[in-house]
Formats: sequence, C-alpha cells, structure tokens
Amino acid sequence: MIGYGVGYVGQGSTYNFMGSYFVIFLTNSVGIGSAMAGTITSIALLAEVLTGMIVGNLSDHCKSPMGKRRPFILTAAFIMPVIMCLIMRTIGGTVEIKFVYYLFLSIFFRLSFATFEIPNNAFGAEIASGYDERTRLRTASRVFSILGNTLGYVMPLWVLELFPDDEAAGWQTIGLIIAVVAFVSWFGSFLLTKKKAVEIMEKERNSEERERLLNPQDEIQNNSVKGGLLRNILSNYLELCRLKTMRLLIVYKAAFGCAFALFNVATIYYLRYSLGLDNRYSSYMYVLTIFVFIVTTPIANKMAIAMGKAGQQMACMAAGAMVGFFVFFAAPQSLAGAACYVVAFSVMQTSFWQLSSSIFYDIAEVDEFVNFKRREGDIMSLVSVLGTLITAVIVQLFGIFLDMAGFEAEAAVQSAGVIHFLNGAYILTPSICFAVGFVSLAVFPVNKKTFNSLISALALRREGKSYEIYMEDIRKLL
Repeated sequence: MIGYGVGYVGQGSTYNFMGSYFVIFLTNSVGIGSAMAGTITSIALLAEVLTGMIVGNLSDHCKSPMGKRRPFILTAAFIMPVIMCLIMRTIGGTVEIKFVYYLFLSIFFRLSFATFEIPNNAFGAEIASGYDERTRLRTASRVFSILGNTLGYVMPLWVLELFPDDEAAGWQTIGLIIAVVAFVSWFGSFLLTKKKAVEIMEKERNSEERERLLNPQDEIQNNSVKGGLLRNILSNYLELCRLKTMRLLIVYKAAFGCAFALFNVATIYYLRYSLGLDNRYSSYMYVLTIFVFIVTTPIANKMAIAMGKAGQQMACMAAGAMVGFFVFFAAPQSLAGAACYVVAFSVMQTSFWQLSSSIFYDIAEVDEFVNFKRREGDIMSLVSVLGTLITAVIVQLFGIFLDMAGFEAEAAVQSAGVIHFLNGAYILTPSICFAVGFVSLAVFPVNKKTFNSLISALALRREGKSYEIYMEDIRKLL
C-alpha cells in the first residue's frame, strides 16, 4: 500500500497545480487572453482523452516482465519532469508563438499525466481485490495524495510571494519543484511495487487458463490488435456502458467532474475578485482545504467501511449541495460563507478522490461475470476520458463566458457582471452537480453484500460449480 500510495504525491501535485494555476499563469504572466488560455487547456485535455483510451487498453494487454502497468509508470516518471520545467517558462514573442509553445507543451503534459494516471489507477484494482480492502488501499493512497495536493495548491502562492518583482522567476521555480516531486514520487512507486506486480502476473496467468476453458471464444475477443486498436477500445467502452452499474457511475463521475473542474479553474478568480483576497490570504483558504483533507480522510474511511462506499459518497454530495445552495443565496461574497462552502466542497472532494476509484474497481467483477473479461485498464480509462472531456468543455466555456462577462486581466477590480458570473460558476453550478450525483448513487446497487455474493459466484463458476444461491443479489447488479 505504501509503495502504491507514494505515486500519488506526484499525481496530486501535478494535477492540482495545473488545474488551479495554469490558466491564471497564461493570462496574468504570459499575457494570453482567458479564452485563448481555455482553448490551450481544452485541446490538451482532448489529447489526454485519446492517450488515456490507448494506454488503458494497452496496459490491460501488456506482457512486460515488469508487469502490466509499471512500464507506463516508468515512462511517465522520466517525461513529466522535463515537461514541467519547460511549460512554466514565461516566454516572449507574438501571441501566435506563445499559443503554439504552450499548446505543444500542454499536450505533452497531458500525454505524460495520462500515461501514469490510467495504468496506475487500474493497478490498484489488482493490488486490492476485496470490497473493504479496496477502500483501505485508496485511503492510504489519499494520505499521500493530500501531501501532493498541499504542494499543488499552497506551495505556488508561497513561492510567488518570494518573487514580488519577478513573477516569471517564481513560476519557473514552481515548475522545477513540481518536476522533482513528480520524478521522485513516480520512480519510487515503480521500484516499490515490483514484487506485487510479479505476484499479480502469476495469478492472472492461472486465471486466464481457467477462463479460456470456460469460454474459448474469449481469446479472440481479447486481442486488441485484431479489428484495430481504437475500434476495439470503443467496442469495450460500449460493452461496459451496457452494464447498469457502469451507467449510474458515469452520471456520478460526470456530476463531480463538472463541479470539480469549475472549482479548480475558478477558485483564484473568485477569491481575488469576488472576495478581494491577495495571494497570501488566498493561500490561507487552500491551507483550510488541506486541513479538511487531513481531518476528513480517516473519517471517510470509517464511514465507507460502516455504510458502504456509495452511501458515504451520497452523504457528502447531499451535504455539499445544501451548503452550496445556502451560501449562494445567502452570502455569496462573504468570507465566512466562502469558508463554509470551501469546507463542504473539500469534504466532498477528498472523499471522492479517496473512494471513487474503489467504487469503479468493483465494476471489474461485474464485467467479468457478465462478459468473461477483466478490463481494469479500460474501465479506468473510460472514467478518465469522461472526466477529461468534461474538464475540457468546462475550462473552455469558463474562459469564453468570463470574457463575455467583461473580465479584464489588468484591472484590480472587476465589474458586477464578472462578479455575478464567478459566484454562479464557483458556487451554484457545482451545488447543482452534487444534487445530480446524489440521485445517481441513490439507486446504485453495489454494496458489500451484493459484491461479496458476486465474488463468491465468480469463484464457484471458475470451479464449474453452481452459484444459484447468489443469484438474487447478482440480479440486482444486472
């Protein structure tokens, strides 16, 4: 668990830093308009979609002696540091030159991130196979992720304060720090998971032989080369989406993805222009977020063990929606109201990253029961593709509507239209998304009882024995 979790220091720092600061770096330091900055980010995110689809599927079929997932983790560990050092340079030149430079590097950042994120996420479903074991694995990973989040959220504002007269040098320093953290984290995880990866490979070889005897046609279907790689990936996605459990989780993921994308891209703008906070005071809000992460993580683990992962997520989404609605209608430009909203969102955010992957892991067994296949890579890439597409759309729309509202990067005080837009984008829309996610989880059928019945049925089926005793629970999943 420690070896796997270490990788999330680099994951959390790179993802949250780029999600929270890259657009504002482009607008306020490089001098690119917010709509163009949104376009750069959105195009790069679309590149991540394609990369995620491919590496997820390739990692499912990888036969490397290093394991199915670790070669991808190693590749990303060497590429990401170079990208971070280059992308945070403030270059001169025409707008066109700047656009091409940052677009090119943004695309490679997303390629590198997806090369780590998807295979590594799928790796977790193989490391932990039990319902509660997966919760504990993701909780341990979340502890490391919080450290990464702290670096990604808080460190940049503190570093910028050290360079009051040379913002470009500040951003370059931040890029170097993130680069070092990503390499040490990901390469360390690669080294520490070797033994477990070998054990998983041996176990899967034995399992594949048994499944081939039960369903000999499956060998043809599992060959990702025949029929074309992308066609095979899309076919897998369609097959996965036919599962009721997957469709419900897609709504849940989409709801959170929309809320989180808005929260990330709008935080600095909201704090600076709606509340009038400078970098130092904005960093305090991020410190509050990290404090909530630390306090909430063990509580979320206990709640998930006691009431199930989906039940815990329902409770957090309901609370987040109610607090958000109250703050938006009662005190959208109040520091106390903003603090309450940030706390509620942070509770939902940390518990989502802590438990959502574990919830999606459980689809692997549903897929195996229905389709005689284990496709952790395709499952996690489908989830990531969805989240990335949503983020791309949200970032693009945010930039467009921010410009339409009358945003002026040079102005210290923005118009009432900009303030109203920021309040709605940052507070109201995410709250609506949480309400939608709550509804989808309310009818989600996977819980500890139904999952354990599914595991028992799969074990009996592999042995060629009857599993009718478990079909009442399994029908609820189907």
